[in-house]
Amino acid sequence: MKTKKYQAAPLRVADAARDHDVQREIESFLRAVRSYPDRFAREPYLSFQQHLCNIVTGANPPGADE
Repeated sequence: MKTKKYQAAPLRVADAARDHDVQREIESFLRAVRSYPDRFAREPYLSFQQHLCNIVTGANPPGADE
């Protein structure tokens, strides 16, 4: 069986935009992980998923719970 060799394609604008979006998503997740304990202490029925969604959508501005 022959294996195909692929060369790495140059980074395109779309790839850079996707990488930026991924980085922003990771940062939002980490911000939610850090701030969830304090938020949970105030709102014990708030799930992590709800908290994360609030951060991602901007309903919970960065630094509000840190």
